[in-house]
Amino acid sequence: MSHEDPEGATPFNSDGLILANIETLEQLFIAEARNISKATLKYLATAPSKRVAPFTREWAYRLHKEMFGEVWAWAGKRRTTQTNIGAPPHEIDSRLKDLFDDLTEWQKHNTYPLLEQAARLHHRAVHIHPFNNGNGRWARLLANILMKRFGSVPVAWLEADITKQSAARAEYLSAIRAADTQDYALLIKLHQRYLK
Repeated sequence: MSHEDPEGATPFNSDGLILANIETLEQLFIAEARNISKATLKYLATAPSKRVAPFTREWAYRLHKEMFGEVWAWAGKRRTTQTNIGAPPHEIDSRLKDLFDDLTEWQKHNTYPLLEQAARLHHRAVHIHPFNNGNGRWARLLANILMKRFGSVPVAWLEADITKQSAARAEYLSAIRAADTQDYALLIKLHQRYLK
């Protein structure tokens, strides 16, 4: 397979690729986008209920499988090796549980406006980096499901620009890196800019 990984992307590894006819990174993105569109339709066509989108660790793994399960055998499974970013594998489950517990508290006490909750959820999910790949797209959909569940329009990310080398990707990565230092302003602004 010929490919070039975009800056900040998880390096490509074809282990677990279900589709044998994928020969380029472009073909892979197309196959993943088709799979992701099914999950997006399921969760964003109408406001999902708490039963459909309970924001639990188990559901978060299931969401990833719904997004990538037609392309990758490991979709929805926690990674078992350390990556250059992300929580150590043995801490992923507990950090995801903590994230969803925090989300519950933010909502209960109205700690942050909904858009900021979505940005913080998005960032922390990316930062935990539970999967071999697809963490950014999973985190963005996770945040959008939160927005939709509580009556807001979702954020219309320019996925084609964010997943490939582009000025939009560079800006997105800068916002994520700023959030790593607890400065969420840039990431919140990006969420605001791309609201549908």
